Amino acid sequence: MQSPNVVFGSALLVISIGYLLKSFGFIKPHDAKSVSKFLMHTTFPALVFSTMIQVKLSAELIWLPIICFLFGSVSSGIGFLIFKKEAPEFRGILTMGSSGYNLGLFAYPLIEGIWGWQGLTYAIMFDLGNSFINFIVNYGMGTYLSALPKKGNTAQHIFKRIFTLPPFQAMLIGLTFNLASIHVPDLAFNIIDTIAKGNKPMVLLLMGIYFSVRLPKKSYVKVFQVLSLRYFLGLSVGLSLFYTVPFDVQFRNMMLVCLILPAGMTLITYADELEFDTSIAAALVNFSMLISFALMWLLVWVFHMAPM
Repeated sequence: MQSPNVVFGSALLVISIGYLLKSFGFIKPHDAKSVSKFLMHTTFPALVFSTMIQVKLSAELIWLPIICFLFGSVSSGIGFLIFKKEAPEFRGILTMGSSGYNLGLFAYPLIEGIWGWQGLTYAIMFDLGNSFINFIVNYGMGTYLSALPKKGNTAQHIFKRIFTLPPFQAMLIGLTFNLASIHVPDLAFNIIDTIAKGNKPMVLLLMGIYFSVRLPKKSYVKVFQVLSLRYFLGLSVGLSLFYTVPFDVQFRNMMLVCLILPAGMTLITYADELEFDTSIAAALVNFSMLISFALMWLLVWVFHMAPM
C-alpha cells in the first residue's frame, strides 16, 4: 500500500503516457478494443480470482452488492423519468448513462494501490451488484427504449452475457474455492498472481488510449445533465450512508468511493449495438473518468481514507 498522492500521481502519469501513445500514432484507437478484450480474458479475471480466494468473508460484505444494485436501479429509474421527453435516439443512452460503474477498467488499480487486496475485496463485492446493473438493468432498459426490433429471448440473452463474462466467472469460482476451503497449489497461485499484477499498468494505459472529449456542442447540455444526476445522487447517498451505516471504516470508505465512480465502458458497446448516439456515450464515459479521478483523490484526502 502506498501514499494516495503517489498512487494518483503515478496513475495520472501512466494514463498520460497512454494518451500520448495514441496522440502520436503509436497506438490506434481501435487497438484499444483488442487490449480491452485481452484484459477481460486474462489479467482482470486473474486479479478477481486471486483476491477472492484470499479474502476473509464476513456478513457485512454481502451488503455491498445489495447497496449497489438498489442504488443503481433507483438511479436508472430516476433517469428514465427525467429524460422521458427526450427524442428516442437520446432517451435510451441518457437513461443508461444514469447508472452503472466502471470498476475493472478504472477503480481497481487505484483501490489496489491505496488499500491493497483488502480494499479490492470490497470493490469486487460492490462490482457483483454492478454486474447486474450494467448487464440487466442498463441493457434491459436500453433494449426497451431502442427503436430496433426485439430479437429472440432478451432475458436469456442478458443472463448469458453475465454468466459468460470471464471476471464474473472468476469471482464465482474464487468464492467457491474460498467457502469450500479448497487449496490452490503454490505454483498455480504464483502463475495467476503474476498475470493479475499486469492488470494495473495495462488498465491505466488503456484509460489514456480511450480518453477523448470530442463532442458536438448541442450534446454538451445532455451530457452535463446526466453527469449532474450521477454525482448528485452518488455523493448524497454515499455521504448519508457513510455517516449512518453500522459497519467498519473500510466498508464505509469503499462504499462512498464506489458510488462516485465513472460510467461503465459497456455504455459505448450498448450505444453501438442499440443504435444510440455513440458520441454521447463516449463523452459520458470520458468526462466521468476525469470527474471521478479528481473526486476520488479529494475524498481520500478530505476523509483521511488511506491506511496509516
